[in-house]
Formats: sequence, structure tokens, C-alpha cells
Amino acid sequence: MTTPSEAVAGPSLPSLAPYRERVEELRQVLLQQGSLGLLLIDVSALSQIEHQYGSTAFGRVMAMARDLVLELRGHEVRAEDIICLNDRGGDAFLIFFTPKRREGPVKIAGLRAAAERVESHLNRKLLRLATPYLGSLRRVTVGFALAFYNPLVRPERLVSRLLEEAWDCVRVLRAQRELQTRCDLQEVLLADQLSTVFQPIVDLRERSILGYEALTRGPAGSVYQMPLRLFEMAEQADLVFELDRKCRRRAFLSATELPTEAKLFVNVYPSAMYDPEFRGGALVRLVEAQGLTPDRVVLEITEKSAIENYELFAEALSELTRRGFSIAVDDVGAGYSGLEKIAHLRPRYLKFDRELIRDIDSSYIRREMTRALKTFASSIGSAIIAEGIERQGELETLIDLGVGYGQGYLLGRPAGAFLPPAAPAIRAAS
Repeated sequence: MTTPSEAVAGPSLPSLAPYRERVEELRQVLLQQGSLGLLLIDVSALSQIEHQYGSTAFGRVMAMARDLVLELRGHEVRAEDIICLNDRGGDAFLIFFTPKRREGPVKIAGLRAAAERVESHLNRKLLRLATPYLGSLRRVTVGFALAFYNPLVRPERLVSRLLEEAWDCVRVLRAQRELQTRCDLQEVLLADQLSTVFQPIVDLRERSILGYEALTRGPAGSVYQMPLRLFEMAEQADLVFELDRKCRRRAFLSATELPTEAKLFVNVYPSAMYDPEFRGGALVRLVEAQGLTPDRVVLEITEKSAIENYELFAEALSELTRRGFSIAVDDVGAGYSGLEKIAHLRPRYLKFDRELIRDIDSSYIRREMTRALKTFASSIGSAIIAEGIERQGELETLIDLGVGYGQGYLLGRPAGAFLPPAAPAIRAAS
């Protein structure tokens, strides 16, 4: 197995030595300028990649991180500054500031400013380069610290203490960031700054509207605007239940002008099953207060949630279906595929994941997977909704495969009003 240190060293660039091999150089810096500044680039958040994708993928991302750190030379840090590895398993890069600065010894304000610039630069670059493996919240944190020369203390001890203080700085910065995120998100919820947009779900052969999926947006122009980011940050701040409840209520309140007979698709998190507002008659009253009836509401749960929370869902959903609500299982084909458990939930709709639909017209494997899942859907009495349709070729292939319903930018983008599908995009397959 590739170790983090080996992954960082890599074959194409000079390896980075552990800082203990550079203690003599660091001692000379302490002697020359009387102090030693440090930036500690904590990349331990990337270790999750190894658990999810294996050591090869982890080594690849760590090599990207190493390359980006080395590229800082001559830009964010001086070419003469000492860049090396933390000894503790390669989970951090260390940049020790040398004394060759015209402005004199490095100061705390300069360290803080440099840490902020380096952190912003690395996260922006890493997010773009490592998108297949990293969520938007997988970020590096850059701490900083300063040590003074003390002739009574061995240099190894001074540098070790410097590292401890830099790690303390990292922990403080993380805690501050988490607190700020929680406060910001609480403000969004308290001020009711969420809005709902609707994306049409279309009958591909009849060219008519089956219904609309309610999608939540945070404040425009903020980091909370897109739902994935919004819920990622809510999970980090332990506010998923509160956010999900707000989104669901906002979806029902915004659906008062829903076209007659059109269905409303609403996403549901597992925690909603414990919400008194979501159970039995309470949900019926909430829906009917907005001029809807239970038979026009489709509750979407993800395939992952349906499998991991099967007992919870099975009990709760049986009560909801008895009262007239329909169930859709989302993200089918995304990699979980506990089809037996899904079958026992008896969903009215199966929503095929966009990754299965993408380029289906040019992928034999995706077409065959869709055929197999379509057979499964038919056997349990479920209709199929293909998500993420963006190209005419995908649409025509899905029609040819007998998929009944579709959703995606080609058919209609999310909007604040109930709009018809893009009619020119739908035509019979040749």
C-alpha cells in the first residue's frame, strides 16, 4: 500500500524531506534572525479519499497537493523558504520562513496574511483538480506560529513547540469557521431566506407535464445558494433537520399555484420520519392548507437512505401511502442498488440517477443497465423518471428504451414559476 509520505514524494518531483532532517537549517535561521515563522498546511481532511477510493486515488490527490505547495515558491512564499513534510504520516506540509527578507524578520501580521493567501489559493486549485474525489467542504486549513530563539533550549525542542502551536492555530481556525457557518446558516433559517424553484417532470411520449420537483435555493449570490452546498454546510453545522423542515414547508407554501392535476415532488431526509409535523394527519393538514391533496404529492427519498434506513422508512411510508401520498426513490443506479429492499417499499416512481443517463446514447453498458432496471421497475409496478437529460441524443435513446418520464435542462430548467417543458426538445426517436 502507498503510504502518504510516498504518495507525496512521487517520482516526478523532488521528494520533500521530513522537517527533522532539516533541523540544522532551521537552527541557523533562528540564530540569524532570532525567530522562526511557520505556515502549517493541514491536509488531513483529504485522508477520507483513501477510505472511500483507495490508496492509489489518495496518492494521486496528495501528489496534486504537493505540486501546488511547491508552486507557491516565488509567489505566495519566497524561493528560499524551507518546504518540508510533517513527520506525522505526511498529513501536513510545512513552510518555514527564512531570514532573506528586505523588510526584516517575519511578523505575526505577515504570517497571518500569508496563511490566508495560501489557504485561499490551495483550496481554489485543489477543488478544481480533485473534483472527482472531493466535496466542496473537503478543504485544507493553514495555521501559523512564531518561535523565538532561546539558547537555553535545544533547537529540536523549539521547532517541536512551534509545530504544536501551529496545530493549535489550525484547530482554532476550524472551530471559528464551524461556528461562523452555524451562525450564518441559523440566520438564513431565522430570516426565512430560502426560496423554492420548480423543475418540470415530463411524460416523454405524451409531451405533457407529470409534475414538478421542488428544489430549494439559499440567498442569491451567497455560498448557500445551491442546494448541495446548502445541505453540506447544514450537515457540518448539525442543522440538517431544521433546514429540511424549512425546505419542505417552503415547497408546500410555494406550490399554491401548482397547475391542476400536476404532481408536486418533494425531497425528504430520513430525519423527517421523526418529525411530528410529517406524520399522519399533520402532513395531510399541512398539504391541504395549500390547496393540495395527498394524491398529488410525491415524497422523494434517496436510494441510499431507503436502504440504510429501511426499517424506519418501511414503517413510516406505509402510513403515508395509506393516506394517499406517493413515494419516489431517487438516485437509482447511483451505486447502492439494494433492489430487494426498494421493492418492499413499493414506490410509485423510480428516478434513475443522472450519471446513468449521461451519454446513454453512446454507452452500451448504460443502455443495458437501463433496460435491466426498467424490467425491475415494471415487475414492482413502478414508473421510471430519467434525471439529468441534457442532450437530444439522450432523450431520443430514452424514448426508444421505453422510459416513460424525464427531467433535465433539455426539458426545462428550474424556475420560480410553473413553466411548460421545452417543446422543441421532445420528438419521437428516429
